[in-house]
Amino acid sequence: MKHHFTRNTVEASAWCVKCGKETMHRVDCDAQQGRLGPCLVCMAKLEEQHSNRPAVKTEKQGSLF
Repeated sequence: MKHHFTRNTVEASAWCVKCGKETMHRVDCDAQQGRLGPCLVCMAKLEEQHSNRPAVKTEKQGSLF
């Protein structure tokens, strides 16, 4: 069942399919209807993975002419 939250709601507790447990989720407000957004725990894990990724070395392009 879909839940709709008030405009002032920032986050709410809901079941996360990916985590397999009850976690806090972001509430997205669009067109005066607050809808459940992504899981904050999953988002934190994703942010950590991106920050721990090694930097990509860019090679300088040689001149063609």
